[in-house]
Amino acid sequence: MRIVQITPFFYPHAGGVESHVRSLAGEFARLGHEVTVVTSRHDSSLPLTEEFEGYRILRAKSWAVVYNTPIAPATRRLIASVPGDVFHLHFPPPLTSYFAVRGLGRREVPRCLTYHCDLYLEGAVGSVLTGLYSTLFLPPTLDRVNRIIAHTRSYASTSRALRGRRLEIVPSAVDVRRFRPDLDGSAVRERLGLTGHRVLAFTGRLVPHKGVDVILRALRDLPADVALLLVGHGPRLADLQALARRLGVEGRVRFCTSVTDEELPYYLRAADIFVFPSQNRLEGFGLVVAEAMASGLPVIIADMPGVREVIEPGHEGLLVEPLIARDLVSKILELLDDPARRQVMGAAARKRAEERYSLEIVARQLLTVYEGLRAAG
Repeated sequence: MRIVQITPFFYPHAGGVESHVRSLAGEFARLGHEVTVVTSRHDSSLPLTEEFEGYRILRAKSWAVVYNTPIAPATRRLIASVPGDVFHLHFPPPLTSYFAVRGLGRREVPRCLTYHCDLYLEGAVGSVLTGLYSTLFLPPTLDRVNRIIAHTRSYASTSRALRGRRLEIVPSAVDVRRFRPDLDGSAVRERLGLTGHRVLAFTGRLVPHKGVDVILRALRDLPADVALLLVGHGPRLADLQALARRLGVEGRVRFCTSVTDEELPYYLRAADIFVFPSQNRLEGFGLVVAEAMASGLPVIIADMPGVREVIEPGHEGLLVEPLIARDLVSKILELLDDPARRQVMGAAARKRAEERYSLEIVARQLLTVYEGLRAAG
């Protein structure tokens, strides 16, 4: 099958959508399908065409990146010339999927769209832009695909944009061969001076909605032997470093901003608990949570639509009230003070990741969707 994945950003840009598409593209190629990834050339140093990990990348020239959104109307012309048996769009960021459906036009080819999360931009200008896009561009985009995919039912049922639309529920995918509990994270602990500490971990972009500031505030009220391993980078880095200093916890935080893909699984295995207190609807699933679960870690995550469905509370981890540092403190201590429970939860987390979120299972689910779309004509 000729599978075309269309995503606003792609590797080397880092993010959950990009990781999801990269994993799927590689798995589909491994299974013998012909895969093309169409994305924006958000960085002018990137090639327009590239062979990568067994598939082809095509990049449309981008005018600019505004509010983390590539403005690449050339996507429309590029998509019109790409052969494929099924076209799979990914949203958000916005505009790329709109240009893509315009490029597909009246071509009688199956197309589906994964709705990763709602749009959200801070401030008055952001609110206006979000409203305009949601009114002018999103409905015609959703109307022009044959099927919409959401990662969780709880997120889909609470999204205004998805009300009344026919949906498939397919989770995000994690490579359980790469993230696994038998890896040894002791060298990371030793290198970072964390030997003898009880370690919390967070991985992801350092942006406001991730709630990293809540973890830092919670750390202030946790015992002195509790340390925090922050893996990621982003625009909030300097602010978070300053907050750690103001709270007096900078000596217990390790900001790891340049961890490679190969190193990341070992950093997760250096931790005792994974903490993910995202604060708004920009988080529709939380792929990093599934990666931590595959690594055998119990997880503490925000009680928000989408993210909360990744676990069964009390089995693989605990839910925490968003924004409430004292509740996070309570949940962290509940697990830190019970090593046996942590071990049981970590094993359950690994099992759930294998059975529900493994790359092989998710790829098979999507191939079933694709075949159904093709059969429907």
